[in-house]
Amino acid sequence: MSLAVVVRREAQSFFQVPFAWVILAVMQCLMAFQFLAQIELFLIATPQLQRLPQPPGIGEMVVAPTLGTIALLVLFVVPALTMHTLAGERRAGTLVLWLSAPLGLGTLVVGKFLGILTVLAVWWLLTGAMCLSLAGGTQLDWGGLASALLGLALLMMTTTAIGVAFSSLTHQPALAATGSFTCLVFLWLCDWSSGSNEGPSVFTQISLMNHYQRLLRGLVDTADVAYFCVLTAAALALAVWRLDGERRAL
Repeated sequence: MSLAVVVRREAQSFFQVPFAWVILAVMQCLMAFQFLAQIELFLIATPQLQRLPQPPGIGEMVVAPTLGTIALLVLFVVPALTMHTLAGERRAGTLVLWLSAPLGLGTLVVGKFLGILTVLAVWWLLTGAMCLSLAGGTQLDWGGLASALLGLALLMMTTTAIGVAFSSLTHQPALAATGSFTCLVFLWLCDWSSGSNEGPSVFTQISLMNHYQRLLRGLVDTADVAYFCVLTAAALALAVWRLDGERRAL
């Protein structure tokens, strides 16, 4: 059994039921509302911005706030999408079939991870298309837009991996969703406690918000990209380790 088979099965399990379509539709409506609201605020503020020597562009006034709101929605949506990934299989008794199949555990975990990312990729593409529509009426900062969309893609990747990891730890999908949501909120807000301290702290270094906001501002740093990649790899490795112990116990 190949990785493509696992990815296709996981993606089909989402797109063949109304849940994924409802999630995408609701998120698109919320995105469109936020996007249009930011455009309206930008148009209202344009006369005042024209008096500034270096006024902020539409990327800073529209794109960045919109993608910032989408990032908060990701914290809520991803746990709901990932909670059944392994916990649901375990609860239904079908995980045993996966573990007894001639399939590497890494292939199983990565396949389910990529399957969920296909759903989020649709959301990401719709977001990118919405931002690109601004090019028809204004001059976009293409580098800043690319950086912001890269940050959103990395955030979706990392949150999905964390959701899969928590789904591998329990039999209850609701418990997996609660655990992953709590972990994501902690990683998002953990640097608030160090806001009054001078210089970066440990909490600043592990904060999702800190690394994501740098990409939103157009600052592509290899340290930020490495942060998301390492956290993703660690979460997937945890899921593989958990399933390996379960396979050994069979």
